[in-house]
Amino acid sequence: MMYSGVVPPCYPSVFYIMVGIRYINLNMLSSEEFSDAEEHMLFAITDGEANMDIGYGAQRIGRGSLAIVKPNQAVHIDPFKNSISFYVITFKEILIPNSNTSNHKRKSSIFPDTGLWNCVPFSKCIDLLADIERHSHEKDELMQFYNHVRFEELLSLVLQQSVSFAPAPDLRSAVKGSIDYLKDNFAEQVTVAKLAEEVNMFPWQYSQIFKELTGQIPLSFVNNLRINQAKHLLLKTEDRIHEIAHHVGFNNEFYFNRRFSKAVGVAPGQYRKQNRSTIRVVSLFMEDLLVTLGITPVVQWFHPAWGQQDYLGLMHVPTFNVLQESYESLSKYEPDLIIARGSDYEYRTNQYEQCKQFANTDIITQDGADWRLTLRTLAERLGRVDQAEKAIQQYEDKLTSARNLLIHSKKNQTYAFIRFKVDCIVIDQQYTKPFLSEDLGITLHPMAQKLTLEESRAGVSWEWLKSLDADYIFFVFDKWHEEEIGAERLQINHPYWQEIPAVRNCCAFEVDFMTWMNHGHLASSKKLDDVLKMLI
Repeated sequence: MMYSGVVPPCYPSVFYIMVGIRYINLNMLSSEEFSDAEEHMLFAITDGEANMDIGYGAQRIGRGSLAIVKPNQAVHIDPFKNSISFYVITFKEILIPNSNTSNHKRKSSIFPDTGLWNCVPFSKCIDLLADIERHSHEKDELMQFYNHVRFEELLSLVLQQSVSFAPAPDLRSAVKGSIDYLKDNFAEQVTVAKLAEEVNMFPWQYSQIFKELTGQIPLSFVNNLRINQAKHLLLKTEDRIHEIAHHVGFNNEFYFNRRFSKAVGVAPGQYRKQNRSTIRVVSLFMEDLLVTLGITPVVQWFHPAWGQQDYLGLMHVPTFNVLQESYESLSKYEPDLIIARGSDYEYRTNQYEQCKQFANTDIITQDGADWRLTLRTLAERLGRVDQAEKAIQQYEDKLTSARNLLIHSKKNQTYAFIRFKVDCIVIDQQYTKPFLSEDLGITLHPMAQKLTLEESRAGVSWEWLKSLDADYIFFVFDKWHEEEIGAERLQINHPYWQEIPAVRNCCAFEVDFMTWMNHGHLASSKKLDDVLKMLI
């Protein structure tokens, strides 16, 4: 393959090489000036307090302070309150030539500022500095290389937090810095006491602010970060369970298994098996959400009167008759996983217990009307959280655009949703109100609002319907009780139908039964298209 244009080098234009390290203690009766004509210097204060002047006026430093000083820059340290102890590392800047940029044009941008810096938690810096100083006299080439790697790790830790040193404006800012650090270093062994000490707080104070910012206590927050990384490694690598546990910060495999199972609902090994790309999933009544997550179910639900979910385009997927077939017959599809949505019927008939005999079965008990919550739960079980969040965001963006159009053109107008059956007329709220009223913000007509759920299901009279003066009517034909094909459509031959204001004004719209009687991302997106096409 040929590439055109200039390809940037895959390495930085500047490297740093450590020249030396010292550990220094100054008492309050002495002061010292440091300078170097050729090397950078890094100061790390481990104990005590002093005034440090790098040419910009004296600034107070203490434990946890860092300072970066460039060549030819003098540093004056004047201790007070007993003494001050610190490490000082000298290091050289090495420019690396490349074909695209000449040496004299390139300048180091890794240390844009000199002066005082932050490093949270400082204990990590201290550990690295102590190791570097302890091994600084090694003669073996390999050991010297290891010590150089420690030095680079120290620079990386400092550069990740390249914020000029200043007292935190408030305690929340200090905890925010600690949270940012944990997100990148969750595998480290931490305690609340240690985290609080790093930001000079009491543990109870740190925990309280931490929970206000994240909604979680610190150790739960860290464990969730570890579990999420473990889920990623389980799907993307062949590493053994105990190796993954250790890598993400769990020293005990048993404890890792227990935490993982509690958070995800299944053990790590089972999670890996379930979420491979070839997993065979059955999720009756949630096929919309499976397809949203990029998973094709091995079987889909089918109703002998209503038909199947044609809007999903799953014509090649076999169907399961939810009225006539036993759940036990799902075994012939050899599913790896059955994810079911709980209902009174399945519980009464013990259907899920049948499924558990031949496949791992997970039950979601939340309200199906909240498809966003169900999608997130399903995605969590299947390791596809990113796909779920992307789909939800796409829908929210589309919904915002639709709401803006409706607010400007259809403000204060009302609707009703009619479900025509052979023997009655149902005013639906269960399936359509979450979308039309809650999502789109269209007002349900007051006559419909006064109906209880039982009254809506029982049906309304033609006299009631004739007096309905909603601006818009959406309607579907329900085949559930028909005795012959198309019988339910005879309902609109009633003379009162044409007397309804919305019908006279051509504002009564037939919509697809299966799409509008479903809760899901794809169904809701199609409903948005319908509404915009009809009303705008």
